[in-house]
Amino acid sequence: MCREVSIEVFRYDPGTDSSPSWRKYEIPFEEKNTVLGALLFIQEKLDPTLAFRYGCRYNRCGLCSLEVNGKPRMSCHSYLEEGMRLGPLSKLPLIRDLVVDRKGLFQDLAKYELFIEKNTDNTVIFEPEQGAKLRGCAECLSCLAACPKYSFGSDDFGGPFLFVKLAQLHFDPRDKKDRIEQAHSLGINLCQDCKKCYCPNGINIYRDAISTLLKVKKND
Repeated sequence: MCREVSIEVFRYDPGTDSSPSWRKYEIPFEEKNTVLGALLFIQEKLDPTLAFRYGCRYNRCGLCSLEVNGKPRMSCHSYLEEGMRLGPLSKLPLIRDLVVDRKGLFQDLAKYELFIEKNTDNTVIFEPEQGAKLRGCAECLSCLAACPKYSFGSDDFGGPFLFVKLAQLHFDPRDKKDRIEQAHSLGINLCQDCKKCYCPNGINIYRDAISTLLKVKKND
């Protein structure tokens, strides 16, 4: 007989539920079964109303991020274990169950011009190794959930995800904007003594992004 494990999943539909709850599910256990696999099993076999995101088949791996026992993780990289609690990423507005509002965040980020000007010479050139490491960002937003200083909608502190994007542009020789100045205007100085950044994709956010942007501003 197949062994089963018991997990709890955060459930909340603002349209119908008066308050959030944790629902328990029994999942068949297989060696190296992932959290994403467990969620798919629940949706297909036990409860089709469960809402979550994933994008493994169209190169949007970051969509499956959530919190496992209160810590941000990628559900496709996390192995299923007995007693797990699966919840949505904190710090971001909740839509339903494990789904958070990513669209609102990216719309908010548009004002920071995180792109290279169209009239820039787009000749392909090599960037420093440190900049290349930042290309591993899957835009899963787990770093925001892990950051003790980030608050959605605040203009006082940009947060680690925005600082990674600014650092990517800073290392790109085609970009002409002062991304260090921009990072300081968004409160990156608050990161100086924190160093609690977390990336499930293995990026060392403090070393490869924040420490560079913390350089003394020009004319200081």
